[in-house]
This record gives sequence, C-alpha cells and structure tokens, in this order.
Amino acid sequence: MKRLYTWYVALISIMGCALFLYIRPFEYVEQQWLLLLLLSFSTTLLNIYIIHLPPKGNAFSLDSTIYLATIFVYGLETSLLVLLFSMIPTYFFHEKKMAWWKHVCNFAMYTCMIVGAYYSFLMLGGESGSFSIYFLDAYLFSLIVYSFINILLMIGFFSFSPSFSFRNMLISIVTEWLFTYGVTLLASLILVSLLLLNEYFGILLFTSVSLLLSLTFRQYGQLYEKVVNDKVYIEQLLNSLPIGIVTMDGATSINFINDSAATLLDLDKKEMKQMIERERESEKNALFWDLFIHRVPFQQVKVPYKKDGEKKIFLTSQSNLLNLYGEKVGRTIFFLDITEIEELTKRMHQSEKLALMGEMAAKAAHEIRNPLAVIHGFLAFMNGNLAENEREQYHIPLLLQEIDRINAIVEDMLLIAKPSAPMLKETYMETIVQDVLSLLQQTLEAKSIRVHVRLDRVPLSIDPKQMMQVLYNLLYNSIEAVGEDGTICLYSDVGETYNMYVYDSGSGIPKDMQETIFEPFITTKSSGTGLGLTIVKRIIENHGGTIALHDSSEKGTTFVISLPIRR
Repeated sequence: MKRLYTWYVALISIMGCALFLYIRPFEYVEQQWLLLLLLSFSTTLLNIYIIHLPPKGNAFSLDSTIYLATIFVYGLETSLLVLLFSMIPTYFFHEKKMAWWKHVCNFAMYTCMIVGAYYSFLMLGGESGSFSIYFLDAYLFSLIVYSFINILLMIGFFSFSPSFSFRNMLISIVTEWLFTYGVTLLASLILVSLLLLNEYFGILLFTSVSLLLSLTFRQYGQLYEKVVNDKVYIEQLLNSLPIGIVTMDGATSINFINDSAATLLDLDKKEMKQMIERERESEKNALFWDLFIHRVPFQQVKVPYKKDGEKKIFLTSQSNLLNLYGEKVGRTIFFLDITEIEELTKRMHQSEKLALMGEMAAKAAHEIRNPLAVIHGFLAFMNGNLAENEREQYHIPLLLQEIDRINAIVEDMLLIAKPSAPMLKETYMETIVQDVLSLLQQTLEAKSIRVHVRLDRVPLSIDPKQMMQVLYNLLYNSIEAVGEDGTICLYSDVGETYNMYVYDSGSGIPKDMQETIFEPFITTKSSGTGLGLTIVKRIIENHGGTIALHDSSEKGTTFVISLPIRR
C-alpha cells in the first residue's frame, strides 16, 4: 500500500511538472515583472493567512482566487508563473518542515488544476483580458473543472489510507464544495474587476481586505473557541452537581439536561425529553412531569416519584432565565432527592413521639402502679375468700386478668421510657435462641409448630437478657401469626454484619401497616399492646444494629436483624 502511494505521488509530480515545462510559461510572459511579483507575494500571504471558520478545523485559503483571476485576466502562462513564484517562499520560509517532494507534488497538482481551468474557460467562449456578464457560464465551468480535478487528485491520495471511506469523503466534499468554491469564484470575479480597473491598486486592495478578513475570522475563531470552552466548563460543573437541572427556552424546548437529572430519574436523556415534551402520554409520575408545563416560578415543592417499585421524594424549584437586559429567555427546573432526609425526618418525629411517650410513662407509672397494686391486692383477696359462684358473679378472674394486662402495658411503657444500657458479653446467638425455644416449647408442641434453626456460629458482643427479650417477642408474634401446624425458621448469613432472619408461615402483615409496624401502639392483634416491636427495635438499635421487615405476604413474614461484628 505504501509503495502504491509512492508511485501515485511520483506520477502526479512528473505529470504536473512535465505539463508546466511543456507550456513553457516564461516565453509568453508580457506583463510587467513588478505586477507578477505582487501577484506572487499576494498569493503567498493568502496561503499563509488562511480564513478560519468555527468550529475549529474548518478553514480555506484564497490563493486559488488569484490563480483563477489571473487566468481570466492575463491567461495561462502568467497564472503558472504566479504559482511557481509563490511556491518558492513557501518552501524556504513558511513550511520548511514539510518534505521537498510534498512541495513538488503540491506544485504539480495546482498546475493540473490551473491548466484544466484555463482550457475549460476557453471551451465555453471565455476571453482573457476582459470581464463580461456573458462569460458567467465560462467562469462557472472553469471553477467546476478546477475543483473537480482537485477532488479527484485528493480522493486518489486518501484512497491509500486504511481508514478511507469513499462515502464519508463524498459527503464531506458535497457539504463543503458549494460554500468554499462559491466564495472562491465570487472573490476571483471581484479581483478580476479590480485588476481591470487598476492593476497595482486592485491587487493591493484585494490582498489588504483578504488579510483583514483572515485576522477578523481568526479573532472570531478564538472567541468562538473560548465560548465553547466556557460552555464545556459550565456543563462539566453542572454535571458534577448532585442536583437534577433542566434548562428550557421560551418555546418549551429543552436546551440542557445534566447527568444528575438522568441518574436521579433512572432515565436516559432522550427518554426525559420525550416525557417532558409529551411525546409519550403517561399517567405514571404525572405530578412530577406536570411541573415542566408550569411557567410560573415556584420554590421547594415536594413531589413523589416512583420507578421500578422504588419511591423517591424530590424537592423541586423553578426559576426564570434572564439575559443581560433582564429579559426572560427561558427557565430552569431544579430537583433534589430528599428521600433520605424525609426518612430521617420521620425517624426524628418518631423519636420525639417516643420521648414524649416515655416522659408521660415515667410520670404516669408512679401514679398508676400504686393504686393498681392496691386494687390487684383486694381483688386477689376477694378471689381467695369468695365462693366460686360469687367469683363468677362478680367476674373476679376477668378483673384480675385485665389488671395484669394493664400492668404489662405499664411495664412496657417504662421499658421504652428508660431503656437500660446493654451489658455486652461475648456469646452466640444460637445459645440464646435455644434458651428462648425452651421457654416456648410447650406452646410450640401444643400448636404443632415446627421450628428450624440454622445459624452461623459467630461470637457476638450482645446483652444476652435483652436479646432474649427480643427473640421472645419475635417468636411469640410468629407463633400467634402461624396459629397451628405451621413453620418457623431462623437462619443467618455473615458479611460486614451478622444478619439473622426470623421467618414464619403465617398470613402476613397487611400492606397498609408494613411501613408503621415498629411505631408504638401499632398492632394486628385484638389483645396486643402494640409496644412489643417498638421495644425490640429500641434494644437492637442500642446494640448498634438494625431490624427491618424483610418480606411479608400471604406465604409468610420475614424479619431481619443486623448486628455489628466486633472483630
């Protein structure tokens, strides 16, 4: 492939140079040498000071303009001499690092292009030395041939590249040809008019204007690049923020969506645009998407959002975008995920509720327990001295049972109000489970409940008495939920924490109660106090762990207790 490229370059170079020598332009030059040098110097300057168009990489030179204008005014030989004299300073001063054979090949290409343009100009009746509107077809055809030869030669060069794509090359040529060569033809005709009007003044004026355009576009390109860099910097800054940001113009079309917005909504940016622009009608999360319709600014509005079963709470705001003159040009919507903050707020409210209840319990305990003990004593005395029919008549056993229930509630309230600090000892969860099961053995056998225990034997730093109370409450709840002929399983897994799962095959906890199951006085039992799981949670948290409802359905309920492993 490299050898073919070398042969191709050599062929173009030999053909172009041979064509130049065949024409022998030195023998036909009639113009003044000063004008020839001015044209060559102008070509060199325009080859150096090319016109840059943003974005970066788009640029074109006006040197072809001088070659075509020279053909239209002075003929082929002068145009070839201008090419030769402009190549010499380019080789020695401007592009010294480029290999000499590349300069030769470049010279040969331009020679072929100039010769082809000249004879195509004559073919359609064009005459050098005058400017006429009747020669417009000749001017245009000359430019087409000039550019066509250039395109063919360039395709030949790039075809030897492994990454060459004829389709991409053709698209690039078509998109740039009309503009670049259209400007070249228009500028050449302007230069023709100036040269015919006044040769020296015309070339100086054209060169000066072209240089000013080059410098102006270069400054414009630098400004454009600075604006693009600033835009990229701002976008990177906005994408780094943990806040979802969407900017919209006055016509409600989206201008920018930062990465955090797509991440928080678990959507890609294309899907977000479709949802905002209502291309897909959906009632899902309509409360959130409706915020993008309202044009009136708002601040800190809480909006729910659900995705794949996960519920989030967003704190949303909208503000106007203003230009330098204070005119409204768009709006910005911000939203922040405050789900964890909301959960923390609920926990704070729950803590406040528990603290208030504890304070009330502590104050009421002394007031309740003393008269309760007196009443219980008298009823116990009556129960022991009255005849059986009298005890049944006055419901003494029932009264004693209800007083015991009141006493249990008072004890639980006191336990919540003043939980004792755990006395930590290194022990095994399996040992505590066996102790609790021995206490419940008779109940389990009476109800034909099967218990399966598969716990990892890992030493834990816990309070055995308090943990026994936790397991007693959970297992007692499981026994009541199962009823008869059911199953209770206790199993564990060990990772960063020790996780113990308590499963029962009961009917499950109603969905409307699952989120509040650990709150005080929440119970599914008609005779329960609703404080058991609250006490359990308080004990587990005092151990630095957590308890949660892992799963609950008609097939059963599973609680998971996570305790730290102190290594």
